[in-house]
Amino acid sequence: MNRINFIALFMLLPFQSQAEIEPAKVRIVTEHLAPFQISENHKLIGGIVAIEVQQLINKVLPENKIEVLPWARAFQIASERPNTIIFSLVRTPDREDKFIWIGKVAHVPMELITLKSSKLQPISKLSELKDIQIGVKRLDAVTIWLANQGLQFDKELVEIVNTLTTMQMLEKGRIDVIPSTQQVIEFYCKKTGCKMSDFKTIYTLKALSEDFYLAVSLGTDENLVKQLRAEFPKLNLPVH
Repeated sequence: MNRINFIALFMLLPFQSQAEIEPAKVRIVTEHLAPFQISENHKLIGGIVAIEVQQLINKVLPENKIEVLPWARAFQIASERPNTIIFSLVRTPDREDKFIWIGKVAHVPMELITLKSSKLQPISKLSELKDIQIGVKRLDAVTIWLANQGLQFDKELVEIVNTLTTMQMLEKGRIDVIPSTQQVIEFYCKKTGCKMSDFKTIYTLKALSEDFYLAVSLGTDENLVKQLRAEFPKLNLPVH
């Protein structure tokens, strides 16, 4: 190998790992979950987590767009398709070996919330809930956890497409309780004109106060995983 060829090869080495990642093969999926991810017409427009993740994507995969999908669809894609990035994903024991975890994007205390006018009173354990309907999202970590506690679909659990719809159905009295967070309720009220005082917490899911993560699917390109992990600590995220 002559000197010129050696220099040319050496200069290409630092860029080799990025060249191996074809943008067309990578998908980045999330859901509308204000204030963490905010979308309009299925396009991501902001959010305290989304803004930071977008900066990460701009550095690692500048040609790729973040897709906003119903949560069940986003989760299914990330569960089955290599080279998929997903956020904000709750990290639970049963999911531990099903994804590659990049980093925590937010810590979110999870509560069971109802209307202030509801006759429901604070409880000390889930078994005290009687004859109620809880609005939940399919394949959501909270839904799975509640089902594992003995709550059943077509009885206590009512499947709803997204967080916004759960809030609307609660206000209309079509469901009794929703699993949610103070951040989500606050953002919803800012958008719709309701008040935080219109709602009350009847139970805190201490076992499920959620740590939201950025994760990638199994089988994802190792170079992509390395780049994401290298850039992730530079983000300014609400993890406390």
